Amino acid sequence: MIRTTRPPIRIGIAGLGRAGLEMHCPELAQIPELFKIIAVCDPVKERRDLALERLPDVRTYRRYEDLLADPDVELVDIATRSDEHAAHALQALKTRKWVHIEQPFCCDYDQAMILRAAAIKAGNRLLVRHNYRYEPAFVQVKEVIRSGVLGPIYDIKIRRGTYERRDDWQTVKRCGGGTALTWGPQFLDQSLDLLNAPPIKVWSDFKRVAAVGDAEDFMRVILRNMAGLTVDLEISGGRINEIPQFIVTGTKGEFTLYQGAAEGTIRHLDRKQKLPRRRSSVRTPPLGSFGTPETLNWIETKVPVAPKDDNGMALIWEYVFNTIRENKTFPIPLDHTIETMRILTLIKKESAFA
Repeated sequence: MIRTTRPPIRIGIAGLGRAGLEMHCPELAQIPELFKIIAVCDPVKERRDLALERLPDVRTYRRYEDLLADPDVELVDIATRSDEHAAHALQALKTRKWVHIEQPFCCDYDQAMILRAAAIKAGNRLLVRHNYRYEPAFVQVKEVIRSGVLGPIYDIKIRRGTYERRDDWQTVKRCGGGTALTWGPQFLDQSLDLLNAPPIKVWSDFKRVAAVGDAEDFMRVILRNMAGLTVDLEISGGRINEIPQFIVTGTKGEFTLYQGAAEGTIRHLDRKQKLPRRRSSVRTPPLGSFGTPETLNWIETKVPVAPKDDNGMALIWEYVFNTIRENKTFPIPLDHTIETMRILTLIKKESAFA
């Protein structure tokens, strides 16, 4: 937790739904020394009244323009409907207020480039919420890879999903709904981070499995970089049985981690075992074998994962504070966010759900 003598950032929250009211408000309430919610905005009166119950001193606005006109609001937190994010961000940037925006920060690459230009003109005051970069499970995956115990990594699988017959606005294309925009930016960001190089090949597939809207609820993307590493991402609203959230495979071992698990499993070759050099042969192999038999010593260890209590959300707010109050560089470059949206737009255009 940051220790600071600087005053808390005065924040106005636009949108009082699952993200704004049920996620951002409770998160910010845990760090009153960094942020003070002074205003909220939503067109639905019941939502404004509920916010007032939870935050008795907050100012409530029906119109977004009135929130922007509030001179005391330093930072606008955009948690409105996905198809409204780009327009709301552009409006806020024109006032030269700081902007923190929930995912997706826009709906396509063209919007992303317009936002980029507006952000530069406003003094780089646009901060995009990629909090899943700091999810404990993802952080642990990167630590295991860096350890080298798995050998050179050649394949990574990321799986997120459950079975949900969703019927809300996030299943409707014209509202910016669908898995690609709802969850795609977060986990495609993880995928690109693990790929650690621009993809040279991209394959994708989209389906509607269980949701009842007209947007996709299944997304599969496979990325390959120049070195041959593939990252295979699947986000599914039709997942029935539990499968690992992460499977990281190298030439000498594999790491498996289930979603929400307290620990993952590493299975790797014993580093102390000296393996003789082998050469391929065209000779007929012994019966019942695929070449010369050998015994490999495998070691299995458990790796603890930090409690999944906030998916990196507390950390992302600390970065926002440091950027605004301490003039530090935000750790998630806007251009990386734009590249994520470029790839997402590219693969979605090839689907029936574009």
